[in-house]
Amino acid sequence: MKHRVGFIGYGEMGGGYHWEVMKDRSDVCDDLAPVAVYDVRQSRRELAAQRGMKAYDNVEDFLASDDFDVVVVACANNFHCEMTCRALRAGKHVVCEKPAAMSPEEFSEMIRVSEETGKFLFIHQNRRFDRDFMIVKHAYDTGRFGKLYNIESNFCGGTLFGWRAFRDHAGGILYDWGVHLIDQIVYMMNEPVKTVYADMRYEKNKDADDRTTVEMTFESGVKARVTVSGSFLAPLPRWSVYGEKGTLWIDELYGDSGTFRYSTDSHWEELPADVYGPQGAYVRNQERLSENLTRVSYPDDGFAPPQDWAAFLYKNIFDTIDGKAEMIVTHEQVMTTLKVIEAAFKSSEASRPVDIV
Repeated sequence: MKHRVGFIGYGEMGGGYHWEVMKDRSDVCDDLAPVAVYDVRQSRRELAAQRGMKAYDNVEDFLASDDFDVVVVACANNFHCEMTCRALRAGKHVVCEKPAAMSPEEFSEMIRVSEETGKFLFIHQNRRFDRDFMIVKHAYDTGRFGKLYNIESNFCGGTLFGWRAFRDHAGGILYDWGVHLIDQIVYMMNEPVKTVYADMRYEKNKDADDRTTVEMTFESGVKARVTVSGSFLAPLPRWSVYGEKGTLWIDELYGDSGTFRYSTDSHWEELPADVYGPQGAYVRNQERLSENLTRVSYPDDGFAPPQDWAAFLYKNIFDTIDGKAEMIVTHEQVMTTLKVIEAAFKSSEASRPVDIV
């Protein structure tokens, strides 16, 4: 089907990534084109005009246009709720950048307006389709971990710049990068988060966090720890995932393989042990796990996902609008991620774990 797109916000994401998808991906949608931009900055409007799009300095005039049916909301986070609701009420489908909103309450309002208007609301959680994460999820989905114990997910190097450096614009490393890592794990686990504990630091930026660790405990007892930092001088491993049958670690973002360490022969043996008590040394029998450990490059089953966000997420967006698919990034999943972020701020301020209600 034919789809035309307008942008609210034409900065790094709107005028970069999203515009690239819209102008040159016929595999995403047969007839797709960017046609209009609203931005408060004259320089970005001039760039849009140079690229052949109609540029607006007034959002009312922009939303009154019949030239497009989809709006990409890619402005600062604190305007996501307002601009999304205005676009939905103007009869447009919306693709909203992450994080969806400043709070679960704002996102609830966005969902309500979407349902009220009958227009789709999509949240751009594109990093569900990072190759490194897809490899981890593949190992989980195919049972390679057995019973899962612990997940560690790290990203270092997310430097804060522009409005991202100011908390009241929803700046900070947790909103900027942590939202992706939390969303990935929430999506993979597909179960409720029970408690959150967070440590937020302000090491080089005094207004918004620039190093944050969030620990989540899921209903099943699995624990997941996310660390995001713009201040580390050396990267941490991107993933370390531990289960009863093996451990997977991946070093790099977008990495196309990791290392999987597992046991080919695991059994318990009864062995004598020298121990000591009030009367001196004596012998007790103990059970000890005997394992023959093997390392392989993983995936080792032919799974080879491409690093292509558009092929997965944007295709799903337009197929959903056209009635050919169901939304991959569900509102329930996004709400869980926002509740985790809200709990992380509360936890860090109180220096204690916080329950997710």
